[in-house]
Amino acid sequence: MQFKRLLDTLARSSAQAVTTLGAGQKEQDELKEYLYVETRIEKDFRDLLNSNLSSESVIFLCGSSGDGKSEILKRYYETYSDRIRFHLDATHAFKPDQDAIEALDQLFDEHRESDKPLVIGINVGMLFNFASQGHPRHENIRSAIESYLQSGDEISVSYKFLNFEQYPKFSIEDGKTGSSFISELFSRVVASNEKNPLHLAYLDAVRTKPSTLTLNYELLKHEQVRDRIVHLLLSARLKFDQFLSARALLDFVHHLICGPSLLFNNLFVVGHNDLSDVISHFDPCTIRSRSIDQFLIQHPLGIREEAFDEFQNSVQEALGIVDIESAGWLRFFYLFQDIAIGNNFHQRFKKDFEQPLYDRYIEIWRLHKSYDGSAEERQKLRSFYKDELVYALVRFGNRLDPSLTAKQHLFLCSRNGIFISAVADIKPDLKRIENEEMANIHEFPVCLKVGDEPLQTFNVNLSFLELVSKINDGYRPNKHDKNTIVILEEIVDDVIKVVIRSNKLMLSDGRQHVYLTNEIEDSEIVVGGVE
Repeated sequence: MQFKRLLDTLARSSAQAVTTLGAGQKEQDELKEYLYVETRIEKDFRDLLNSNLSSESVIFLCGSSGDGKSEILKRYYETYSDRIRFHLDATHAFKPDQDAIEALDQLFDEHRESDKPLVIGINVGMLFNFASQGHPRHENIRSAIESYLQSGDEISVSYKFLNFEQYPKFSIEDGKTGSSFISELFSRVVASNEKNPLHLAYLDAVRTKPSTLTLNYELLKHEQVRDRIVHLLLSARLKFDQFLSARALLDFVHHLICGPSLLFNNLFVVGHNDLSDVISHFDPCTIRSRSIDQFLIQHPLGIREEAFDEFQNSVQEALGIVDIESAGWLRFFYLFQDIAIGNNFHQRFKKDFEQPLYDRYIEIWRLHKSYDGSAEERQKLRSFYKDELVYALVRFGNRLDPSLTAKQHLFLCSRNGIFISAVADIKPDLKRIENEEMANIHEFPVCLKVGDEPLQTFNVNLSFLELVSKINDGYRPNKHDKNTIVILEEIVDDVIKVVIRSNKLMLSDGRQHVYLTNEIEDSEIVVGGVE
C-alpha cells in the first residue's frame, strides 16, 4: 500500500481508528496488529477471562474514549466468545429508538437469562449514568457500580472492574522515568524489519518518490529523538494532567510524520493535533535566555558564526535538511541535543533547554513515594519542607506585612490598622508521609503539622511547586494563579486555625509592637514590649 495511505490509517479521523468485530482492509489490519503493544491491563484482563467466572459474572472494562478497550476486546473475542458474551461498546443501542441506558438495561436482562459471563467495554461516564439512571430491576448492578466509582471497592464477586485510569502510561519512579508503552509503540512505528508494513511502504516511497514524509519518518528513527518526544509527553502529563489514549498517540505519530512541516516543527505547531497543541507550551522558542534570544534575532539578519555554517552543512549531509528558519533550527537543536552532529554547535544550547522545575518535582515526588524513615531521606524531606514549602507558605501568609517572616511569625488578621500575628511552628509530619498512598504521578501529598497538631493532607501538583519556587524568588501571585492559589490559601487557613489558639500574640502598627501573653495558670493576660 502507498506510504501516505498507510500512514493515514493512524489518524484519529481514519475509519480504522475505532476497532469493531468486522474485517478491515488486509494491509491496514496487518499494521494495527503489528503496532499493537500488550499492556498490564490486558494481562490482568486475560487472567480474569481464565479465572472461574460464573454465569452471573460481569467484567466491566472501563476507561475513556480511545484508550484501547475495543482493541483488547476484539483480540479475545474469537478465542473466548463460545463461553463468554462480549459487548464492545456500551454506547451502542440495539434499536434505532433506544438510548444507551435502555440498551444496557436490555443487555443485563439478556445476561440474567444467559448461561455465559458478560464482558462490557464502557466509558467511565456511562458507568456514572447507568448507576443513576439504570432501571431499578438492576439495582444490584447499579449498587456495585456506584460503590466502585465512589471508593474503588468491589462489593460483589460477580462484578469485576478493570479501569484504564488505574494503569498509568508513565512512571517517574527511580530508574523507571518515562513510558515503556509509548516508547515501544514509537519503536514499532519506525522499526526496520519486514514485519513492519510502514517500513516496507517507506522503502518503496523513498526509492520512487522521496518527500517530507519519508524525511520525517527517517528523523523519527533516531532513538534519542523519540526519547525526547516521550519526555515532552511526560512534561505535558505532569503540567497539564494531559490524558494520553492509544488512539491519541497514534494520531500524534501521524501528525509528526504527515504534518505541514518537518518533524521538529510539527511537534510544536498549534492547530493541527491535540497533543501538539499542549506540547507547544514547551516550545524552545519561548525560552528566554541570552544565547537563544541572540540566535533568534541574529539568524534572520544573516549574522551567523562560522561554526554554525559548518554545522548547517553537516546537517544537510547527514540528514538532508535544508532551508530552515531560525525557529525551526532552535527546535532542531532541542530535539537532537543528545545526538552528535558535525561540530555539535547545537549542543551549546543544552543548558538553556534544561527543566530544573520538572527535575525537582520528580525528586520531591520520589521522596514522598519511597520515604521509609531513613536518616538521609528524612533530612532531604525536612530540607524541602523548611527551605521551600513552609518558607513560601509563610511569605504568602505575610504578604500584607513581610517583616513578620523574619520574626518567624504568621499574620493572623488586622483590626483598625493593627496587625495581629503569632509564632508559627510549621513542620513536616514525617510519620504520615511514610503511610500515605500515592496513586498517580501528577500529585504528591503535603503532610504538615503545627507544633504537634496535624493538618489535613493536601495533594499538590507541579503547578503548585512552581508557584512555591516563584514565591521564594520574590513573586507575588495574581489572578492568573488562581487555581493554584486556592490550595495555598487552604493550607495557610488551616495553619491559622491552629496558630490563632496560641497563648502569645503580637500586635503591630508597622512602627512598634507589643506582645500579649495569656498566663493560663494565673488567669491573666500580660502585656509586654519588644523582646
